[in-house]
Amino acid sequence: MTEQIRPNNLQGTIQCTSHKTFILPIRVYYEDTDAGGVVYHSKYINFFERARTEFMRQIGYELDELAEEDKLLFVVRSISCDYLLPAKFNDELFVSAEIIEAGKTRIHFEQKVMKADDIQNQSCITLAEGKVTVVSVDSEKFKPKRLPSQIMESIKSVI
Repeated sequence: MTEQIRPNNLQGTIQCTSHKTFILPIRVYYEDTDAGGVVYHSKYINFFERARTEFMRQIGYELDELAEEDKLLFVVRSISCDYLLPAKFNDELFVSAEIIEAGKTRIHFEQKVMKADDIQNQSCITLAEGKVTVVSVDSEKFKPKRLPSQIMESIKSVI
């Protein structure tokens, strides 16, 4: 699947033209690949995590500060990933994070790993796509904890 992208004024990100999707550029290093130079399957999950973390930072929330000040952690409840095409050593990838839905304690993300297909036309080809559900928990008790209204407002502004 090819998507149109265009640079925006957010340093280190690209904003898709059709929705509010955070995109993080990532370069593939040797440490990300297997002996054949192909990105190892579990690394895609790491890439998803980085994009979600940077997305939360972009909307104003540092995860370590939430844990310390608000006693709030986000933990992955479920994750799925469909691998469509391989990424290889030294590829420049674009990893997206889009919030699809948010509830009292849950946030549902759709994520993609993409590679530039045609730089001049600013299009990407999707290499992997996944769905991730995170839940908010108390950082001391590890029990579900309602998302603060301030965070819910920030999330609703990007859905």
